[in-house]
This record gives sequence, C-alpha cells and structure tokens, in this order.
Amino acid sequence: MADKLLWSITWVLNRIPRSWALAIGRLLGACLYLALPHRKAVAWSNLGRALPDLSHQQRRAILRHTYQHFGMTLVDFVRIPTLNGQRLTTIIDLDETYLQAAREQGHGAIIMSAHLGNWELIVPALAHHDYPITSVMVPQRGSGGVVVRSIRESTGTPYISKKTPTRTMLRLLKEGRFLGLVGDQDARRSGVWVTMLGQPSSRPRGGAVFALQTGAPMLAVWCLRGQDDRYKLEFVSINTENLPADRDQAIQSLTQRFMDALGEAIRRHPEQYFWFHRMWKTRPPGV
Repeated sequence: MADKLLWSITWVLNRIPRSWALAIGRLLGACLYLALPHRKAVAWSNLGRALPDLSHQQRRAILRHTYQHFGMTLVDFVRIPTLNGQRLTTIIDLDETYLQAAREQGHGAIIMSAHLGNWELIVPALAHHDYPITSVMVPQRGSGGVVVRSIRESTGTPYISKKTPTRTMLRLLKEGRFLGLVGDQDARRSGVWVTMLGQPSSRPRGGAVFALQTGAPMLAVWCLRGQDDRYKLEFVSINTENLPADRDQAIQSLTQRFMDALGEAIRRHPEQYFWFHRMWKTRPPGV
C-alpha cells in the first residue's frame, strides 16, 4: 500500500512544472520541521558539535533551511525519470576539467561524495556526459525501497550493492570505469579513524584503499544548489601523493584529506548537509 502511494506521488510530481514541484518540496520540508522532533533533536546535536561557534538563532535558521532543502532535494530525486537526457543540463552545471583529466590517465577514477546537496543527481549527470560511472549504494529496505531503486535505475546507469566483492570493484577501476562512493557516514569498527568537522570519526576506508591499490585518481564531488535552484557539480581533486609509507597510515591520511575537503564544503553550505543521521555513533577506542 505504501509503495502504491509513493508511486502515485511520484507520478504527479513528474507531470507538473519543476517550480511547482519545488514549492511542494519546500512546504513538505517546513511541515517535517514541525512534525519530526526526534530527527530535529539529532540534527540539532550534530550542528552543535560540528559548528560550536554558531548562536542558537543561527543553528535554528540553518536547521529550518535544511528541512526545506531536503524537501526540494526529495522532489528533484523522484523527478529523475523526467530529468533524463538533455533536460538534466537545464538544471545542472558541470565543469568537466577534472573528469577529463582522470579519464585520460586510463586508471578509472574514484568519485567520492557525501550527503551534501543533492548527491542523487551526480550519477545521472556524469552518465549523461558519457562518463562510465558505476555507483556503490546501500540497498534501501522497507517501504519505498522498490521505488528508490526503480528511480535510480531509470537513468540506465549501473548501481551495485555495498556488499559487492572488493575484487569486482577493483576490476571496474582497472577497466577504466569510474566508481562512485559515499564516504561520510559512520563506519563502525571497520572504519578508519579521522577527524570530521573537529570530531573523531570512524569513516569508510574503501576509497583510500582503492586509490592505493589501483593508482586511480580520487575526486570529491558535491552537487550544490544555487539561489536560482540550479545545481553545480563542484569537484575537488584529492591529493594521492606524499603519503606515509605504512599502508594503514596512508589509508588514514588519504581519508583525512577527503574529510578535510568535505568539512570545508559543509561549512560553506551547512543548510545543504544531511544532519539527521547519527554522525558520531561509534566512539573512539578507549573512550
């Protein structure tokens, strides 16, 4: 029943002008700001730890805008089937400088992103410009999982599960494909310890491991919304040189470089970050 309702909402949002759909998204975000006290409490706590210099009023304004941003982000996500092809270029600006340089190296590329801006539009945008992107995703469970998967697959680009064997991902890179990873969530005890927004954090080590094993360049990318509701794909080249000789230390150092780039982007656009997950769920060893 829930999936049928979601399909109906998706059908409607794909058939009205984007400006109307975004207005609905903003309204939805405003309603959720009032209706979800638990998630608001988690986001409020995260904001306080990550950006402690903000006043109470500043945090409250950021959080209110965050809800509205993700209401609009959700709308643009369900409209992905409508945005396929040339229509993507009407809402997404893409500078291909780093992408072309990565492709010319012939080792594939590791495309690192995070829950900032509208990360779901990154893969469709790259695929539309003929970059061979395969994205690693955590399968969605429960109501809505089928809808989410169908929307993602509507672009015709391949997605693989996070549980896919490492050798398969390495093979994709060696074949020259781009591998998309999301690297900002808590990785529990299997992660590498770095600092994110001033806090000790366990974060996924996969991107760094793949870069070290294959020599593929690592690019961080954020799909950021502008005041005109257009997006810009902003790329940062993560330096993979001058790393420690010790493998574990090299993984930690490279992951930290990605975290530093992400932290800088979040500080510029705090209202576009997904503050609602438990960012520091795993406690550092000995704490």
